[in-house]
Amino acid sequence: MSDVSGGVDDVLVDLLRHEEILGALAVSVEGLVIGCAGIEGADAEMAGALGAALVGATERTIRRRGAGSASTVSIVTGEGMIHLRSGGDFALIVFSEPTDGGAVGQVCHGAISRIEQLLQPVA
Repeated sequence: MSDVSGGVDDVLVDLLRHEEILGALAVSVEGLVIGCAGIEGADAEMAGALGAALVGATERTIRRRGAGSASTVSIVTGEGMIHLRSGGDFALIVFSEPTDGGAVGQVCHGAISRIEQLLQPVA
């Protein structure tokens, strides 16, 4: 598991190379932190639990309304943004400066693909 965790952390650290991205974490659907970069300890645990709950509630609501599936939830704060992206069995949570959500979305898409590969069971 540590190899997967280290690999996920590496993917998230790569996101920090984009100057508008301040921190990122990957969480299981239960809210357990799989990896993080730029966010420490209790903050990562709290963000993971809240992010997983928000993605889950959004997906359930959208399915009940027959609107397909949710892939992204963005929250605008007073000084930045929180982007939650569903990766199926996990969610990617990215904290950024105020920015175009589309640009962050493209970067997140690549990170999700890389994390999905890392989480695939070994045959």
